[in-house]
Amino acid sequence: MNKEFKTINEQINILKNKNLDIKDLVNAKLLLTNNNYYYLINGYKDLFIDKTNKKETFLKGTNLEEIYNLYEFDRKIRVIFLEYILLIERKIDTYIAYEFSKNYGYKNYLIPNNFNYINKNKELINKFLNDINLEISHQYKNSNKMIIHYIDTYNYIPLWVLVRVLSFGKVSKFYSFMKDKEQNDISRKFNIQSKAFKIYLMNLGNIRNICAHDEKLYDVVLTKRIHITEYHKKLGLIKKDSKVLNATRDLFSIVIILKILLEQENFYIFYKKLIEEIEILGKNLTTISINKVLYRMGFPKNYKKLLNL
Repeated sequence: MNKEFKTINEQINILKNKNLDIKDLVNAKLLLTNNNYYYLINGYKDLFIDKTNKKETFLKGTNLEEIYNLYEFDRKIRVIFLEYILLIERKIDTYIAYEFSKNYGYKNYLIPNNFNYINKNKELINKFLNDINLEISHQYKNSNKMIIHYIDTYNYIPLWVLVRVLSFGKVSKFYSFMKDKEQNDISRKFNIQSKAFKIYLMNLGNIRNICAHDEKLYDVVLTKRIHITEYHKKLGLIKKDSKVLNATRDLFSIVIILKILLEQENFYIFYKKLIEEIEILGKNLTTISINKVLYRMGFPKNYKKLLNL
């Protein structure tokens, strides 16, 4: 069944009928005019819904501004996460280009045998290399000056240039298809095993896309569960049965990945910014506590301890 168009006044009446407290009608109209109803209300209402009621109603006292504050918090932390994921991306691009070029030359990335070209990978690698060719053509046709310069002057793109125009997802795939030795040489630069590093890259790529496309971040569920780290142990996240309830597929998992991959000073700045936004949100919540938000994010109660570990 198609959704019917609703005016701003009709949207407000729907919210009132669901027990949402509209304190300031003028401000409510402004918020709904400037922000898509679907993304603002449907995207961020869940923590404010009264789960004891079969009919969807908001918890007593919930107001539109409170939902908007969570919405704004999510927008602000997307900016923070994206900034520091990009720092890691640039470093990874550099490491991959260097290690591959050192062994095979900086223009031989379209040769299948320079990758882990075993039977189970052959079809995937062939498709991936075709995708790289298509990306180069796309960049050339769209007047990327750097790509045009190297194609017209040298008739090839050095790998260190190519990785700058490939998406994080494609760079992650490039790494996953590299031979074991090159993978290990790169992951060792971060003092982690290549198996864990692959999972980190996959998850960071997904989060990067969420941030870049303004999608909901705070309650993300990761595709790939990360391995237990020393930080899980230091924060007391491992239970007696050796299970970890949080911090393996949620946003705090990404914080742990950043803790491992970022330089210490950069992580400190990143995490201070994040903590500041959490504290601001906590002051702007009245119906629910900040702990309810943190739990959905996978943050343990002692999450600030990570700052100095």
